[in-house]
Amino acid sequence: MNITQLQYLISAANYGTFTKAASVHHLTVPTISQSVRQLEDELDTVIFHRTKKGITPTKEGQLILQHSVSILKSVEIMKRELSLLKEESSENIIISTIPGMVPQVVQTTIEFAKRYPLLNVQMLEGDTETVQSHLNEGYASMGLVTYSSEQQKDASFDWMPLIEGKAVLIVNKNSPLRFLNSVTADNLRDEVFVLYKDEFIESIAHGLISAHPTNRIALSTNNMDALYQMVVKGDTITIGPDFIIHSFPSSYQKQLVTIPLKQYNSEPVVLGRITRKQEQATKMVEEFTSRLTELFMGTQNSLETDDK
Repeated sequence: MNITQLQYLISAANYGTFTKAASVHHLTVPTISQSVRQLEDELDTVIFHRTKKGITPTKEGQLILQHSVSILKSVEIMKRELSLLKEESSENIIISTIPGMVPQVVQTTIEFAKRYPLLNVQMLEGDTETVQSHLNEGYASMGLVTYSSEQQKDASFDWMPLIEGKAVLIVNKNSPLRFLNSVTADNLRDEVFVLYKDEFIESIAHGLISAHPTNRIALSTNNMDALYQMVVKGDTITIGPDFIIHSFPSSYQKQLVTIPLKQYNSEPVVLGRITRKQEQATKMVEEFTSRLTELFMGTQNSLETDDK
């Protein structure tokens, strides 16, 4: 028994003749008749009464036809659901992100590539302003940015917080500052800063750097590797959310120390997802976001465990 046989069977019953059923399926009458006969032999049941005027179902045939219709409906539902699943798994997700979040995006993409072979993820990098532009101009499906919990947010986006952290000073393990439990502007004299180009980070840095005219900025960049190397090898300092440290390569993590910024402890740093207002995120975007959140929360839990 196969699906094609059931289709021929139902056509024959609907039209009342093998001749009409054969015409509809562009087949010969013997082909339709033989298909029905094979079903009857397999089920050991007479399905149709055959007369010169046509065919009519037997009592057993009516039962077989009922189940055949049900089977074909189930097959159609299965095909539709498979089609939808293929559409979802072949979706393109374009993610615009600040560079510090790239490792988690890459990790999620690796996992999803195995789970959804037809999924195509594209990643764009930039500062917060660039990420927002990518969303506004329709280049990206979602954006990942950091911002202050008190920061005024662009009303054209839906903002979804993923995790919260605190702004910290990041220094290398040989810096004299590493012995401080927290840092204020008064502690920072004659320091050389390297800064990630971000509105929130730059606003914090401005207050710290401007407190002493001998402080200076050696480099402003969106290149995270350049920041790592400047802090580790160049004896400079930088500022970032505490969860960012776990995005660094492990070789760098061992050489870096984070120190709380005392006056900013009350203002959480948020890592969030942005999407265009009144544009519902697709199921795949939501699933991707959910996995990203799990990775970020794992980072946060690891960080808190390390602090104890």
